[in-house]
Amino acid sequence: MIRRWWSWFGALMTALLTLRYLLSRVRPVVLNPTEHHTDELNGALTTLGIRRIVVSDLHLGAGDRLDDFNADREFADFVTTYVIGEPTELILAGDTFEFLQVTLPDVPDFEWTPRAAERRLAAILDAHPIVLDALVQFIRHDGMYLTFLVGNHDFEIHYRSAKRALASRMGVLVEDPRLRFGIRYVGEGIFIEHGNQFEQWNSFVRFDGISQPFELVRGTLAVKNVINPLEREPLPIAPYIDNVKPSSAFLWHLLGLARLRDIQVVRFVLRGVILTVRSMLVPLAYRKSESLADSVTPVRHLQNQRRLKRALDTTRRVVERRSDRPQSSVPPYLVNHIERESRRQLHREMREFNVSVLREVVHIAHQPRHASTRLFICGHTHMAQHVPFNERQTYVNVGTWTDVVVDITTGKRQLQRCPFLLIRVDGAGDVAHEFLVWRGRDTAPTPWAPEGMGRSRMLRTSHSPARFGSDAVTIPTWKKEGEQQ
Repeated sequence: MIRRWWSWFGALMTALLTLRYLLSRVRPVVLNPTEHHTDELNGALTTLGIRRIVVSDLHLGAGDRLDDFNADREFADFVTTYVIGEPTELILAGDTFEFLQVTLPDVPDFEWTPRAAERRLAAILDAHPIVLDALVQFIRHDGMYLTFLVGNHDFEIHYRSAKRALASRMGVLVEDPRLRFGIRYVGEGIFIEHGNQFEQWNSFVRFDGISQPFELVRGTLAVKNVINPLEREPLPIAPYIDNVKPSSAFLWHLLGLARLRDIQVVRFVLRGVILTVRSMLVPLAYRKSESLADSVTPVRHLQNQRRLKRALDTTRRVVERRSDRPQSSVPPYLVNHIERESRRQLHREMREFNVSVLREVVHIAHQPRHASTRLFICGHTHMAQHVPFNERQTYVNVGTWTDVVVDITTGKRQLQRCPFLLIRVDGAGDVAHEFLVWRGRDTAPTPWAPEGMGRSRMLRTSHSPARFGSDAVTIPTWKKEGEQQ
């Protein structure tokens, strides 16, 4: 009976996903531009003649269970004692504010309006007064510039009302040249972008501003419909889901048979699968209004369906095995096989997510117009990386100041939790950078170094050059410990 139920369920999901895909491809949603947009920072805007400090992915929330930022004092000390030391441009490279995890009683969860953006931002700033005070002190000093780049979690900063509200709380006008907003930063041999555009679940068709209707990407739906409800669960492991990137790797971790012996974990996983299915059934296909060409890549939808199918198939096999026979009668080889498959899928998800941004940046660096660019900087993945492309060009992922779980099995977290990038450009145009870690106001910053990723060792080759020639692009391969070349 259980097998028949799962068969009907699988057939129904396949039919619904196929229908959703076909309908979305036949009638894509047309995205019309609005007045709420943000430009690229380039030219004179990036030629300031001062040092730059880049930080990414603070994810400042509303101070509740969903808020992952807990380094308020560390960041405030960093700004007031180190950044203010000399004329500096502080660049916050996206996802500074966690709009997607702010829930307010007077703002519907899926309201995307200037009023909603302003209310969510106010809740964030009220929850982190120490951080706001530090930024206010910074911008009031002579020779200081504060730059916000847009990310996928603070996409609502495009709204003019949000920009004005932030400027007002900092005691300046939104037109003040010391306060700047951009979707990317290009100039003086530097390329900075948050990085979500290089990763399929969070890539916007129209990233430079708010569209009508509001553009929803798969990552936004996943946070709203899956991660937020699961993170509120009373299960002790629930808060981990937002500290593992991508979050799908967390569910693969729970699919190990040993963990599914706990009925609470079973219910947690099944609820996650159901919420994911619901989120996946929402048709998302867009095209820009000024172009007749369809801007959505069909491969993205096919890949999402394959990933969902793998998750549903694994869950079905585990539940069927547990229902058909007592746990004690399960052959040891089957237990080992399911646990091994879950670990393999977990490592694959994390590797593919971390490498996806790097792969796209390599292609950008290979373009002729970026031949003089020396430093390519992103965030988004939360995993700090320093990868020389060749003797001239380097990629840096500046990581995050939130907790990052690097080994789900043991709960081990990243030790270098406050990374930042220091950049100087001399009169000859040479770009020098230091990738550092903030250790506190009484300790000098230390150089960042790659950390082991637990047993998987997924970043063990992160210092190997990613080289490219005129005809091909290659990047280093991330492998599990003991895996053959």
